Amino acid sequence: MSTIPSTSEQVRVPYTVVGRRQPIPPDRDVSLSCVLLSRGGRQFKAGYFKELLTLGFDEIISLEHAQSGYDVEELIRKFPEIRFIIIHERASVGEEVNIGIGESGARFVFVLWNDMRIIPGSLSLRFKENLAGSGLLCIVPVLLNLKHETLPSIQAPAFFRNLLKVLPLAPQSDSMKTLFPFDYCGIYNRERFFQCGGFDSRIKSPYWQKMDFGFRAQLWGEKILASLSLKVSYLGDIPVEDTTPDEYYPLFYLKNLAVKLRGEAAILPAHQFFQYLFTSGGNVFSSLKKFREIRNWVRANSPRFRYDARRIIEQWEV
Repeated sequence: MSTIPSTSEQVRVPYTVVGRRQPIPPDRDVSLSCVLLSRGGRQFKAGYFKELLTLGFDEIISLEHAQSGYDVEELIRKFPEIRFIIIHERASVGEEVNIGIGESGARFVFVLWNDMRIIPGSLSLRFKENLAGSGLLCIVPVLLNLKHETLPSIQAPAFFRNLLKVLPLAPQSDSMKTLFPFDYCGIYNRERFFQCGGFDSRIKSPYWQKMDFGFRAQLWGEKILASLSLKVSYLGDIPVEDTTPDEYYPLFYLKNLAVKLRGEAAILPAHQFFQYLFTSGGNVFSSLKKFREIRNWVRANSPRFRYDARRIIEQWEV
């Protein structure tokens, strides 16, 4: 067993990894790990881990918080097959996902919460074979409530009176497009995830963090699709999401909605600064500094942009 403190320029949250990485054969087409996010007490966590170990994951990584109310050390002793990541400071969910996927050695990573259960049969051999050749950034499951009723977890962007709205829809067909993974839950292609930049640690609110990730993925030509054969049920209440524009909305707007394509180049037009200044509520100098920072980011990533936001939304099938 090893304990490795880890920090980097990309990962600003200090954390410790406990446990030994399970070797994965390099010639395996489909290696799949599970990254488990924690919320609530989960009184029967030991039983939950036992069930996860029967599902055939190449590795299981559980993210824990240093101030959690249960005995992490006892879990570590009981489950040497599982690697534990102890988060030492407050972090956004997206930052935790970045850390978990970064520590995984598998090609694909299934991110879910400890109040979710994978429906038996979802991770069939046929599903894994299809996963290997999918070429997708992320595959999202059908999400069910306690009564096994399908939730409207598909996120579809649309314009209403020239304003952006995101419509929650129930998955109705295989390979149905979604803007982002609801509740961060899905199977991510590890390489594509980091090529796309992962979740932005500067955006702390879950909704706008996922919106930023989802729009960036679509603008850069990536796909996030649903699979009807992959099903996950909640074991408790469905989390309520705050979609109100907050202090992080202006950054999302600059990185995604304000970007325009001019020929083959993506640019952030100078006149967008005034819209940013108005919505951010900051002073002129700090807002100008942030605007220039994002403008440089857009310029550096210009070759990655395939579409602008208006085209993405107008072509979305609802």
